[in-house]
Amino acid sequence: MSETAKDPRKRSAGRWLRSERGVVTALLVVVLVVAAGTLLYDVIAVRAGGQARPWRRDLAHQLATRHLDDPWVLGIAAGVALLGLVLLVLAFGRGLRGWLALEPRGTAMHRSAVAALIARRAQQRADLHSWKVKVGRRRTRVTVSGTTDPAGVERDLRAELARIPLAAPHRLDVRTRQVRERHHRRELAELEPPR
Repeated sequence: MSETAKDPRKRSAGRWLRSERGVVTALLVVVLVVAAGTLLYDVIAVRAGGQARPWRRDLAHQLATRHLDDPWVLGIAAGVALLGLVLLVLAFGRGLRGWLALEPRGTAMHRSAVAALIARRAQQRADLHSWKVKVGRRRTRVTVSGTTDPAGVERDLRAELARIPLAAPHRLDVRTRQVRERHHRRELAELEPPR
């Protein structure tokens, strides 16, 4: 059972969250693309019969004459290693993937908070016996079990999700799992206070 929000305003809103690491990543990509493009252009010009640029001839001479223990070589190697470390941090950092954009623009809500609201709504139903909520970027999956009406559970959880002003369309999948009577009686017996 699923439902996708069909609100043109939300569809046009899109995602407004922009991580600070996006600016750093964009600057690094621009620098690397410009450097690689310049080097590639010079190599193609030499292959076509032209002369190499003075900076490339000087760079080739420096690479051929300097030893590996030279301070300049060590400094450049450390800089390249630091650049690689920065790229790894940017690649594996969580950023804002755990947040969902809200309206008005510039506000956000963490996925765990959305899951807590839906779980609290499920907890308010006496006929539900267990629930599991997993909130993704575009979809929320809820698995509930108990002697309950699936349509009623889905209606309540959809109403709770609709109360959250998400900026982008968000899908809700509700799956119900019936509890075996023997298992249900045993768990109810465990919940009863001792006499």
